[in-house]
Amino acid sequence: MPAVPIIFGAMAFLGGILVAAQGPIYARLSEGLGRNYLLAVFLAFTTAAFVTGIMALATGSFRGLTTATLTGSPLWVWLGGMFGAVHVVISMQSIPVLGVTLFLVIVVTGNLVGAALYDHIGAMGLVGRPFSLGKGLGLALVILGVGIVAKA
Repeated sequence: MPAVPIIFGAMAFLGGILVAAQGPIYARLSEGLGRNYLLAVFLAFTTAAFVTGIMALATGSFRGLTTATLTGSPLWVWLGGMFGAVHVVISMQSIPVLGVTLFLVIVVTGNLVGAALYDHIGAMGLVGRPFSLGKGLGLALVILGVGIVAKA
């Protein structure tokens, strides 16, 4: 196997490990703020915006930023940040009740069901990829897995 897919696969795996840490970190931050979930999300996203802003400045990413580049995309592209904030609020509230493992198994299941739907209808500019029996069986096994993890 070529090295590039292995490197990106390893990066994706590391990303998954980091995402698994976010929920407990955010839940603890919220607890330290008197269970103020919205303030915790604001502070977490402020930190993320600051760090990525410094990285963008250091790499020259802002050079191509113009009014035209900001307004040239459809309005729905701005929903990504909102969806991320909603997900973080949900994780802060759900992880103390469900635990990290069950929460993330359910999240991944939601990711996969959403992905199958988005592929099928060609949402957000994607090339349509029809739903198939194989995809349905795979998703059914994932959903069965949620039940197994929930009972474990």
